[in-house]
Amino acid sequence: MGSVGLIVTAFLGLLIVVSALAVVFLKNPVHSAMAFLANLCITAVLYLAVMSAPFIAAVQVIVYMGAILVFILFVIMLVDMNRGESTERLLSPRLFMGMAAVALFVVQMLALNYFIRGTVPLAKYVHASDVARVIFTKYALLFELVSVLIFAAAVGAVALAKKRI
Repeated sequence: MGSVGLIVTAFLGLLIVVSALAVVFLKNPVHSAMAFLANLCITAVLYLAVMSAPFIAAVQVIVYMGAILVFILFVIMLVDMNRGESTERLLSPRLFMGMAAVALFVVQMLALNYFIRGTVPLAKYVHASDVARVIFTKYALLFELVSVLIFAAAVGAVALAKKRI
């Protein structure tokens, strides 16, 4: 990678970090979802321009922007947006949940580093069948855990919305 590629990668990485911080710190959930959309778009551009992985970029757009983001917006519509903002203490449950999320992220990154060590990155694959073979064999457990997490989030959103109606 030349100096121009390094500059583009650093710029896209900076934009990804800024949009991720906007997702976390914006108060309005719809604005936060739009920052998440920007994050997904920039990540797709990173896959396409820097990693030369058009299939992964297309999957990023179709799956995450087309399905997951729509799901998140559906959950935002279910939750009552008219309730007032509560004043939070210094040691609030929201702070503990944020710290737990960061700890979970660190554990996931360490686990992925352990499992992926010595393997060929997915961007090296050309065909969708190769990617599917890797996802549904080597990473099948992680794939299923993500689907259970998404299902649990849907059930929780419906339960919260039903309680408030």
